[in-house]
Amino acid sequence: MAFDLQEQEQIAELKAFWHDYGRYIALALVVGAVAFAGSKGWQTWEKSRSLNAAAVYAKAEKAGGDTEKLKAPVAELKKDYVRTAYAARAALLAAGAAFAKKDLAGAKTELEWVVSNAREASLRDMARIRLANVLMDENKLDEALAQLKSPEEQSFGAMFAETRGDVLALKNDIAGAQEAYKQSLAKLKKDAPNYKFVEMKLESLGSR
Repeated sequence: MAFDLQEQEQIAELKAFWHDYGRYIALALVVGAVAFAGSKGWQTWEKSRSLNAAAVYAKAEKAGGDTEKLKAPVAELKKDYVRTAYAARAALLAAGAAFAKKDLAGAKTELEWVVSNAREASLRDMARIRLANVLMDENKLDEALAQLKSPEEQSFGAMFAETRGDVLALKNDIAGAQEAYKQSLAKLKKDAPNYKFVEMKLESLGSR
């Protein structure tokens, strides 16, 4: 009997607890379920968008160096898939095609877009190096140097220093160019493909 009384008290307490807090618990469960479903739905949506973006990017790759054929897929990726990795890569393709056709203004526009919009630091660094080269061709040497202050990814340090040396050499700042090339060599392994090339640049300035 004592057991029954104790059990009834526990049931009464449980009912009282549920009366006071049950709706909050139910709401929390519903919110949790919706959040879980939303997370799954978001992942599915993101995967679908990534696949669609990949298909559009394939069209850009297929266009090769044809700047006219590149326009549509590149514009679509920038407009509809800017959050994907494919948009910046497509813009780099377009920049390369424009540069090959001596369209420096077109190349610069694409590279500036990558610098401003790419989600990956490595792509932004790559775009800055290429943009500096375009600016060198336009003889805008101070603007080129401004792109080469420091990379976001340390793996681009040697390339930034080498390109900075190229700009300084064009500015006839021989001491500055020598120092930049030395910095590049210090960041490169001696068996790196471009080590000898940077070394030759340094030697051409009368220093080693």
